[in-house]
Amino acid sequence: MNPPYRGSPAGFWKRYVAYFIDVMLVSFVVQILTTPVVLVLGFSDPKKIEAMVEQAVKPALASDDALGAMLLLGQWLGGLMLISTLAYALVAGAYFVYCEASPHQATLGKRLIGIKVTDAQGARPTRAQVLGRFFAAALSWATLNLGHALAAWTPERRAMHDYVAGTRVENVDPAQARMPLWGWVIVGANVALFLFFALICALIAAAFLMDAFY
Repeated sequence: MNPPYRGSPAGFWKRYVAYFIDVMLVSFVVQILTTPVVLVLGFSDPKKIEAMVEQAVKPALASDDALGAMLLLGQWLGGLMLISTLAYALVAGAYFVYCEASPHQATLGKRLIGIKVTDAQGARPTRAQVLGRFFAAALSWATLNLGHALAAWTPERRAMHDYVAGTRVENVDPAQARMPLWGWVIVGANVALFLFFALICALIAAAFLMDAFY
């Protein structure tokens, strides 16, 4: 019996930094692709937006139907959100599957940080595995990111979608397994931003409660 493959699993934070870079790239492309649609629909014109909101919501507000106004506003924004979501899913799917099934076995973010996707034995993954990995990532999101967090807890540093697809994320050079300094800068900036918005939300909630009770 062959011994289990050990490899050089990429750490959680290296994977996080790679994904952050990839999300920024994909979001930039989606922004370019969806901008013409936004312009055609008039969502870039403040006066047109105001008129559309007033037309959709004003009748409900006039009858003191706040819930109805919110539902109408949700329907009005639903089309734009659907376009944006579909565009992101298509661009991200094409990007991740193409890059991770390529000879580099990595997206641009992964290549920058020095990691790649392999099969369970450290070989190049098949296109079917990479495609399955992309769709299985929905499970990691559906578990409120616990599926992603498995990459920090498990000895093989595999996330839920890695287990489902039979893949791993490895360091390209095992001798360079540590996170580079610029990667920690990105992590630190993200943590600081998260704490900042958490503080803002806490202050808003506190102000709302004080106004409600006093």
